[in-house]
Amino acid sequence: MIMATKSPQGGCSVQSELRIVILGNSGEDNDEVVKKVLNRENLSEEKDLCRLYKSEQAGRRISVVEAPGWEKHSIQETPENIKEEVVRSVSCCPPGPHALLLVIPVKTLSEELSTEMKAAHAHMELLSERVWKHTIVLFACGEGVEEPAIKEHKILDKCGGRSHVLQTSTCESSTQISELFKKIDNLVEENCREAFIPQAYYEIQLKSKEASGATEIRQRRHGSLDSPPNYNSDKADSEKKESIETAKPSEDMPKITMDVKQVVVILMGVFGALIGAVAGAENGVSGSCSGIVFGIIVGVLLASFIMYIYTRIYSRAYSKQPAQSAS
Repeated sequence: MIMATKSPQGGCSVQSELRIVILGNSGEDNDEVVKKVLNRENLSEEKDLCRLYKSEQAGRRISVVEAPGWEKHSIQETPENIKEEVVRSVSCCPPGPHALLLVIPVKTLSEELSTEMKAAHAHMELLSERVWKHTIVLFACGEGVEEPAIKEHKILDKCGGRSHVLQTSTCESSTQISELFKKIDNLVEENCREAFIPQAYYEIQLKSKEASGATEIRQRRHGSLDSPPNYNSDKADSEKKESIETAKPSEDMPKITMDVKQVVVILMGVFGALIGAVAGAENGVSGSCSGIVFGIIVGVLLASFIMYIYTRIYSRAYSKQPAQSAS
């Protein structure tokens, strides 16, 4: 994990590791900038491929990628392999550079650089529009040139006006390099220490997010299709309800029979008690009491027999009813 520490001057925090990509026209200017940034003199002779250099300055690791220079007049004149290397340059210091230095050489104050600036603009956007958020325009000035004459060019508007002047041919460049690192640290803070993510990786992440979002929307829209209504189940429930309603009389039948049986038993018991009391009255009070008991017993037995016959006849008649309706 990359750590950030407070600068000795009390300014913004600095990265323990700093990754920089240097881009610009073909020529010696990019090499001179790399030498000043790394504080070294010898560089690789390979000019057609991206080159990665590493050093340690003020206790932190510095990684510098130098992309091969492009044609300064137009992007159409730049060979395809150089364009590919420009795109690949930001992948040579994973996960990505903290800053990109766009080197614009300024030889004299009167030199017209409009064409070169347009070509630089086109080449930078090979890396996508997002590249300007991490870019500083570095004016590499020759001897006798103190300030570039193109401060108001629109390319500065693209990168938020961030620029730096480096006089590559003077001994004062060490102070200018220190100022450059401060501007890079400020840029890193502005971007919340986030590096520039290469376009290929960015597109993969974006497509992944879009795919997950589309899947979620599709699930919300077609959730009913994932679990369609079970019409057969509804039909079965309806038939079941009808069968329950049809079966209700049969379930109620024992209750009706029980209620009728209780009433009949009571009535027959009372009726038997009356008859027994009248029949036993000839023998006095004791005969009347005996007649009541005997009459109740006979009445209950008779009522039970009658209800048994009634229940059998009623149940047989009801059991034939569904079969007749079904036919």
